[in-house]
Amino acid sequence: MRRWARSLSGAAFLTLPLLVAATSPLEAAERMTPGQWEFTMTTKGVSRVSKSCMTPELAAVANGDSVTGRQAAEANAVRAKSNCAVKDFSAIGDIVSYTLTCGERTIRSVATHHGDRYEGTLKTKTPTEETTTIVSAHRIGACSR
Repeated sequence: MRRWARSLSGAAFLTLPLLVAATSPLEAAERMTPGQWEFTMTTKGVSRVSKSCMTPELAAVANGDSVTGRQAAEANAVRAKSNCAVKDFSAIGDIVSYTLTCGERTIRSVATHHGDRYEGTLKTKTPTEETTTIVSAHRIGACSR
């Protein structure tokens, strides 16, 4: 596997929860709704698709305030036993952005949410390379149990 693909795989594990973080409970319906979600991440013309169940509990975190979102992202990094840290986190209106550092790798994300879909970019910078990943996600129905 190419080095950027391995890097992206590890970063995706940590960044997907960050992409769904939000600011205000009043905007919950506008941010992200519970259900089965499909994520497409495209880097250098190569797309990877994954699915994930957004439970009501996860949606509550995603639709919480920016402090709750940052705390959840930091806890996820600890659970993953990564060397990553959230450097900044901003959720204003329907736009969520953050910077994540993982050793010598820095990931900058900006995502715009629309309740049942969102789109964004991940810019990953290492000492030798910078890549941009386009992320799109949409709700595809109820979670299968």
